[in-house]
Amino acid sequence: MGKNFSNQRVVSLSSVRQEMIEEKRREYERVVFRSSFGVYTVIDDHSLHAIEILDISEGGMQFQTPEKTSLKLNMDDVITVRFYFATDHYLSIEVKVVRSYSALENGTAVHCYGCLLDKTMSSYSAIYHFVQFITKCAEHGHKDEGHRKVYY
Repeated sequence: MGKNFSNQRVVSLSSVRQEMIEEKRREYERVVFRSSFGVYTVIDDHSLHAIEILDISEGGMQFQTPEKTSLKLNMDDVITVRFYFATDHYLSIEVKVVRSYSALENGTAVHCYGCLLDKTMSSYSAIYHFVQFITKCAEHGHKDEGHRKVYY
């Protein structure tokens, strides 16, 4: 006769997935962020320096610059970061540097900065929703493995 499975426990895969997502969260979940649009900081109100955002959350972000750049920031510096969504349109937010360290990324020396976002700025609402959007993209998006061709 067949085996009796009445003592076996049934596990819901959706609840296990949700538990895994919750384990990854902290006060503000950080999302790995590699942008395909421009992100710059403004120094002395006239020069833009390209930065690469590594992660971003509702409360802060981490970015890196090449070690050789002229951009040098100190702890407690407040700078403006611009998110360019088009060549001449951007959102800006002020951030305060709270962490600074050097690292090697694929054999290249970089400098990383951890920053807090200024939540009192009027642009914070747009940045907040942007972070929510990329959080959902990270949870539900798919990586293009290059198996599809695009024709224009």
